[in-house]
Amino acid sequence: MKIAFRIIPWVILIIPFIILAFFYNSIAGEVEIMRSLNGSNPVFAPKSLFTVFRVPLIEIICAAAIEIIRPKFSDSESNFNFSSFSMWSILLYTVAFKSLFQVFEFISTSVFSSLAYANFFFYATLVVVLSGICATIIKGWRFFTDFRRSDWEFSHSKKFILVILLIAYFALAFLPIFNFETA
Repeated sequence: MKIAFRIIPWVILIIPFIILAFFYNSIAGEVEIMRSLNGSNPVFAPKSLFTVFRVPLIEIICAAAIEIIRPKFSDSESNFNFSSFSMWSILLYTVAFKSLFQVFEFISTSVFSSLAYANFFFYATLVVVLSGICATIIKGWRFFTDFRRSDWEFSHSKKFILVILLIAYFALAFLPIFNFETA
């Protein structure tokens, strides 16, 4: 059962790449890379492999970080570790569905020029993220309140990988926004 719960979110994380590859030629020459909650002041960038596939790459980085952290706290069959495994699974599924809905939003605006569908998927993404965070906090309440744990220490190699993933996340998520003009 645990194996299926670990494979399904990765399959969901691959689907946005397939969808974007399928519609790549139909995407306009300039793509929206950021918008606010109310849709004002969007940031546009020229279409490129980077700007089109940027968001799913960000979600893959988040999922990889979760997969590196999860075994540290959920490697045995005790009730606490099962709860921890569930908490990390909720986060992984949240990342997967966030990626999928964001691609649907992107395709809605970039290919079909449908602001109504784009808004639906934008708010669906918001609901998924907020629900995932709340469910994670509820499921992992005991995990989050035990700050004196002796097993919080990661190996140097895992720390290095997590730092690289964090740097890659910030580079993909925020640098392009500063690189391009708002509309």
